[in-house]
Amino acid sequence: MARRSSHPQEPEKANQRMQGHPFIYASGPQEAQTILITRLPRRSSSTPLQTTCPYCGSNVITVTSHVPGVITWLLCTGLFLFGCVLGCCLIPFFISGLMDVRHSCPVCHQQLFYFRRL
Repeated sequence: MARRSSHPQEPEKANQRMQGHPFIYASGPQEAQTILITRLPRRSSSTPLQTTCPYCGSNVITVTSHVPGVITWLLCTGLFLFGCVLGCCLIPFFISGLMDVRHSCPVCHQQLFYFRRL
């Protein structure tokens, strides 16, 4: 015969009631989170832009600098293959309209945006 007890079912019922309710634990004050920007947003302008620097928080107009990009190298290679061997193939490196543009903050000198021609 089965033994009958008055208490064994009460903890089981209490466990069944508690399973549907998640526990929330508070661990004290929250710390401020630091957000690290790992990818630079792409802007569609080769001219200086007014923006807020995410690194130093200053409202600035970006400083632009021209850097060789894909189009510059493709034109250089194409000119070299067509016989411009004596230095004429380097002409694309002196035309700023063929280069990519790097936008940086004038205060903290961090790179903010990068405009690619291709």
